Amino acid sequence: MSAVIRVGLVDDHPVVREGLRVFLESTAQVEIVVDAASGDEALGQLEQQPCDVVVLDLVLKTGMDGVATFESIQRRWPRTAVLILTSYRDAERLRYLRQHGAAGYLDKTVEPDDLLEAIRQVAKGRFIWDALPEPAESLTAREQEVLMQLAEGLANKEIAQRLHISEKTVKVHISHILAKLNVYDRTQAVIRAHKAGLIHWESPDR
Repeated sequence: MSAVIRVGLVDDHPVVREGLRVFLESTAQVEIVVDAASGDEALGQLEQQPCDVVVLDLVLKTGMDGVATFESIQRRWPRTAVLILTSYRDAERLRYLRQHGAAGYLDKTVEPDDLLEAIRQVAKGRFIWDALPEPAESLTAREQEVLMQLAEGLANKEIAQRLHISEKTVKVHISHILAKLNVYDRTQAVIRAHKAGLIHWESPDR
């Protein structure tokens, strides 16, 4: 590793990347050599500019997702440390990344100085991991009640009548459930919750 840490930023939000760039390069300990909005773009830049550390978001709007990007980096540049910096709180995927060699994980709420220190540490071959999120801890009691109704296949109106709340409130709870479980529809929410042990549910196909 060189005296200055060569860092790659992979995030589909240009404002986030610019903020990270301005802060990290102001320290004189970091040089940003890769600045990419997608996994494909990152791999192309890495061909030209190898990095000591890649700071990677898991949610990328185009091309490969963060996990596939990580796997490609690991395969092609095994000496590059990959530090996950994301607000995507999927404990299952994060455990997979840890088990397969990711150098660290930090939530995007991390303080800038703590991020810099994490970059220093993973560049030295150390591991930095925030506590992994647990879906059961993130859902409120009411959200868990709504989730149970989803598992029974009830429509929003039926859930509202059963729980004595408005349909609008049901929609808000479902939106929060989908976000917290990192899924895109009701069926996937039920499947994810079942795998996480939040509910007991069997597929209607069985």
